[in-house]
Amino acid sequence: MPVWRGGGREPNIGSVAGIFTKVRLRPSQLRTIADRRFGDAQCLCDSRQNERANGAMYMAGFVIEILLKSRLMEKYPWLQTTRSPEKLSSSDRALWSLCYRSHDLAGLLEQLSEIRQILKLREPHGSERLWRILKSICARWSVFARYSPQSTRMTEADEFVRQIKEIKECLR
Repeated sequence: MPVWRGGGREPNIGSVAGIFTKVRLRPSQLRTIADRRFGDAQCLCDSRQNERANGAMYMAGFVIEILLKSRLMEKYPWLQTTRSPEKLSSSDRALWSLCYRSHDLAGLLEQLSEIRQILKLREPHGSERLWRILKSICARWSVFARYSPQSTRMTEADEFVRQIKEIKECLR
């Protein structure tokens, strides 16, 4: 048995490893996860520390990714059961890859054209303000933010997270 030399109690490795286990989730579970990631982003914003601003924006962008993927799974229910893309047509394989291998928000949005109408119905007089916000988020956010040497300010993160919150309610 290995010896723990970290002082105090030995860490419970089994429970930590569980969060890294790859699992297939249903759309309803994805919506729950989106709520949790939004809570993480909001917590980072609430810290008021500029050095947490990038993390808040990064985490908030995942909220949109997760919600778009849950909608994609609902639109194409076979995505919830297909484990391997090898036997799929090239167009279905592209959808599978978009859902399980990509972080392409703009690509996800292209597959979900009905979202524009959903957002339009939420606005008074058919305004497309929410649609413009979502398109802007999808165009700006990238998973590569996790590697960015650039830093943003908490004021920008607050605005981004506020926009995510507004869109999140419509996409649920």
